[in-house]
Amino acid sequence: MDRRDFLALRKQPKTTPVAHTDAVRTWSGINPYTGPWTKTEVIHLLKRTMFGAKISDVNYFSGLTLDQAVDELLQIDNTPPPPPLKSYNNNDIATGDPDLTIAEGQTWVNTITYDGTANFKRRRSFKAWWTGLILNQDRTVREKMLLFWHNHFATQSNEIDLAIWSYNHHKLLRQNVVGNFKDLVKQVTLDVAMLRYLNGYLNNKTAPDENYSRELQELFTLGKENNPNYNEQDVK
Repeated sequence: MDRRDFLALRKQPKTTPVAHTDAVRTWSGINPYTGPWTKTEVIHLLKRTMFGAKISDVNYFSGLTLDQAVDELLQIDNTPPPPPLKSYNNNDIATGDPDLTIAEGQTWVNTITYDGTANFKRRRSFKAWWTGLILNQDRTVREKMLLFWHNHFATQSNEIDLAIWSYNHHKLLRQNVVGNFKDLVKQVTLDVAMLRYLNGYLNNKTAPDENYSRELQELFTLGKENNPNYNEQDVK
């Protein structure tokens, strides 16, 4: 580019910035929807109940009525998927560790190990397995709801340490994605991963740990707004 071309570029008018507009929130209420049911509405529904949708999914649900589509999205088969497999090598895993007895291509979920390297590799295996289930989702709300419950009953796999505990926590949520919330709360309270993550394992009769009790009421169930909804005595 010579000097003349450079100066010509500087004389070009600046692009007019696009005015920002706030998104409009839809308040649809609880009355049954009676509007159009076209591919536009089908895509809108599937984006909110699944992780996107293939054209085959859109075509399939377009052939149903709205009521039929909703029924199908909520019709969940609780048969568990095949568990994650050992897709990693044995490099750096301690000699004699139980993980070494598992051949590549076999599942590790039934063999506990306390080796840090083995659990690190298992956590990566678990995350890859879950990602695969999301990418190959069925035509239900299952995978979207599962992520919702993972965010609600939040844990961190690296703090739980043992990958088996993270897998079992995931399995528990998967079995209850559209189940009874009260029952799910009870099961999560006794779940090893949650007991580990929120210090339940530190409880004893002379010095109870209140961490989970507070999280249970503040984040998982009642919330801290309003009156409040619970008090210090409830925690104790």
